[in-house]
Amino acid sequence: MLLYVHEMNRIKNDIARLMDNSQARVGLTRRPLLRIYEIHASILGGNYPNCSFLAEKLGVERKTVQRDITFMRDEFNLPIVYDESLHGYYYDRDVSDFPVFQTTAEELAGLFLSRNALESVRGTALAEVLHEAFAKLTRGMLGKIQFSWGDLDEAFSRKVVEQNPYDVKRFGEIAQSILDQCVMTFYYRKIEAQKPELRRVHPLHLGEVDGGWYLIAYDLGRAALRTFALPRMSRLNILSKRFDRPSNFDGRAYLKQSFGVWNVAGDDSRHVVRVVLKNYAARLAQERRWHPTQELTVLNVKGTRVEVRFEVGRLEEVLRWVLSFGSQAKVLGPPQLVKMVRAEVLAMGAD
Repeated sequence: MLLYVHEMNRIKNDIARLMDNSQARVGLTRRPLLRIYEIHASILGGNYPNCSFLAEKLGVERKTVQRDITFMRDEFNLPIVYDESLHGYYYDRDVSDFPVFQTTAEELAGLFLSRNALESVRGTALAEVLHEAFAKLTRGMLGKIQFSWGDLDEAFSRKVVEQNPYDVKRFGEIAQSILDQCVMTFYYRKIEAQKPELRRVHPLHLGEVDGGWYLIAYDLGRAALRTFALPRMSRLNILSKRFDRPSNFDGRAYLKQSFGVWNVAGDDSRHVVRVVLKNYAARLAQERRWHPTQELTVLNVKGTRVEVRFEVGRLEEVLRWVLSFGSQAKVLGPPQLVKMVRAEVLAMGAD
C-alpha cells in the first residue's frame, strides 16, 4: 500500500470543512454534501430551522440554503415542508434513512480497509484529524447498516509492520512539511555509512513500500531527487522558508521506475528483467504482481514453470527478490543481473 501524501493537499481542505469544532470560522464555505447533511440533521431534530438560522450556522447566504433545500426535495425526494406558523422546516413523514449514505457491501469493505489503513499514522496529529473526519463521514451510515466495528474487525485484518513511535511522530512532521511546502533539514545515515550527514531538502512525497516509509525529496546539496528511509533520519527541523512544488513531479510515476523504492534521479537507463520461476515460486508468480510492468508467460501445462518479465531502473532490489526464491529461480537477463546473482551466491558460500 502506497500512501501519496502530496495528494493530501486537496484532502486536507476537504477534511477542514468536515471538522465541526470551535475553531471553524463562520465564513468558511462548506462542501455541498456536508451542508445538506447538516440541514437534514437540523430538520430531523425537530427544531423547525429556517433559512436564516441555517445560513448563520453554516456560514453561507440564505439563497445557498434555499437552493440546498430545493435540491434535497427534487433529487432526494425528502418530504421537506415549511410551517408558516413556526417559521421553519420539518419533515411531514418519517425519514429514517438519508439517501446520500446508502452503501453497498463492497463500499463497506472498502470503508473498513480505509479505516484500518489509518493505523499506519497512529499517534500523529494527522491521524487525529483523519479519525475525526472519518467518524463524521460514517455517522450517517450507522443507522442504515447494522454492523459494529468489532464485527468487522473479526472479518477483516491487515498485517502491517509495527512502527516505532518515534518514526510515527516523524512521519506526521514530514507529512505536514510536505503539505505546507516547507524546507526541512535533517541528519541522514546511509545504510553503508559510519556516521550521518546533514541534508537540506524540499520534501515532495511519502511512500510506504513493503512496510517501510520513505521520503522522496529534492536534495539542495546534490541538486537532485533522493530517497530517504525514515528510520535513518534524525534531528529533523522544519524551517519557515517555503518552496514551490515542481509541477512535473509525480510520486506515483517516480516509484514505478524502481522495483521497490530506490531510484536514481537523472538516470534514464532501463533494464528488462527476465526470470524463470518453478514449483512453488511459479504458483506464487501467478497470484501476485510485483511490478506495474510485470508480464507472465506460463512455460508448461501444469503451470509449474513460468517466466516473469518486467522493466526497472535499478537492479539491487531485484537481486534480493531473486535470491529470496533460492534454487527455484533462474535469471535469463539482463547480463548484469546474472553476474550480480552469481557473485552474491559465491560470496554467501565463502568463509
